[in-house]
Amino acid sequence: MSAIEAAFFGSLGRDAEQKTSKAGKPYLRINVRVGDGDGAQWVSVMAFDEAAIEAADKLVKGARVYVEGSIKLDEWTGQDGAKRHGLSAMSWHCRLAHIGRNRPKRVNGAKSQPSDGSAAPDRDLDDEIPF
Repeated sequence: MSAIEAAFFGSLGRDAEQKTSKAGKPYLRINVRVGDGDGAQWVSVMAFDEAAIEAADKLVKGARVYVEGSIKLDEWTGQDGAKRHGLSAMSWHCRLAHIGRNRPKRVNGAKSQPSDGSAAPDRDLDDEIPF
């Protein structure tokens, strides 16, 4: 089965693990819980994004992340001999989601800029809506 491109938000199930491929390229292994309640799915992600690797210390259990990459369904045999299925992704873009508890804090009444260089254009989105 071929891989499908996907983008998703989720929560980390454990801290990111820094690894190195056989070719010597660094990457992160993360487990992401996507969805809520009984419909939630776990996705095992290998992230090759340099910015994510640099921010690995912030990718901790419970953190919300945004991931883009190719996703596929894997099949393996468990220790009990039963066939198992799970989703895995190879990510080229992985960032902390700046929503919810990961949202940057306000400093002296002003919004702080994200440290990953993804600052939005200078505009005030907290102005009053005229209707």
